[in-house]
Amino acid sequence: MPIQLRIIAIVLAIGFFIFTVRLVRQDRAEVRHMLKWLLLAIIILIGALFPDFAAKIATFLGMHTLASLVLFVLVGLLLVISLRYQMSLISAEKQLKNLVQEISLLKKRVNELEKEKHEDL
Repeated sequence: MPIQLRIIAIVLAIGFFIFTVRLVRQDRAEVRHMLKWLLLAIIILIGALFPDFAAKIATFLGMHTLASLVLFVLVGLLLVISLRYQMSLISAEKQLKNLVQEISLLKKRVNELEKEKHEDL
């Protein structure tokens, strides 16, 4: 890996790490959601600092270049993250549907009670 690319990767990893920490500190994100991004920044930093080790791992896994390994891993991570967010969205939609149904039932009950109250007067 050329030294220029290593420097860029190190700077980007550190910048990404600082950015995610600032989001948590500013209360714009939760730690539990940002852990995977912090871990990714650390992995990028380690890969930039020790490219020979990462190249040996790529070769061991049968990939000819480090770039192939990185793309394969990143696509896999993005698919897993996307699946988890989709599951969260489905869960939130179910909760929202249940809340709307409960509010509708409560509204109907309030209207019935108001109607009974007016009839009693």
